[in-house]
Amino acid sequence: MSSTKGQEERASATRTPVFASIAARIRELAAAEGLDAGDRLPGERELSRLLGVSRTSLREALTALRIDGAVEVQHGNGIYLLRSPTETIPPIAAELARRNPQLPALGAVRNTLEALAAELAAGNRDDQDLARMVEAIRTMDAAVAAGEDGIEGDRMFHAAILVAARNPVLTDLLQTLAKGAEQIASASLGREGQPPRSLSAHRLILDAIIVHDAELARRLMREHLDLTGEMLAAD
Repeated sequence: MSSTKGQEERASATRTPVFASIAARIRELAAAEGLDAGDRLPGERELSRLLGVSRTSLREALTALRIDGAVEVQHGNGIYLLRSPTETIPPIAAELARRNPQLPALGAVRNTLEALAAELAAGNRDDQDLARMVEAIRTMDAAVAAGEDGIEGDRMFHAAILVAARNPVLTDLLQTLAKGAEQIASASLGREGQPPRSLSAHRLILDAIIVHDAELARRLMREHLDLTGEMLAAD
């Protein structure tokens, strides 16, 4: 591989995902219009026109915002802000990344493998697998309702997906990353407001797995983990 090509590929790998860029522009548009929590955003068609993006890319951005707990999409009724567009979610303390410099790199690998697990689970799951996932979500829901972080339900959900993937090599790989992944999950769920956002993301992923939509399950899992993983960035 030539030096120039290698530089281009490294630059591409660090480029902000399209959906994240569009999501940021939606926030900027809402702020410029003076919208606040509870206000309604323009519809998909109008947002697509205003931002100059395709409906497909816009929907990916809206999915990211839903996972992040920033908007609610009410089918047939519109898109509503759940919090102020100027409200930023504080990142996980930079000290975590400083003490564990390998975590961002570990997280990137884990996110890819977990997304693959969700994709495989959508194709291979059976009723027992779905029952485990539902029980995990119920466990997390009860914990979040009680004001807890929901870490046990979170762990149960990801474990159930891995079982449903039916891939022993993938299981072995993720087990080698388990300690670091647990640090990331604990730090993420310890952040104010994050447990209900993660719970919402899990429900969306489960819905995709239920209907055997492997591509959607993979994308939702990747977006969910990428969004929470971004919080490892230094202040």
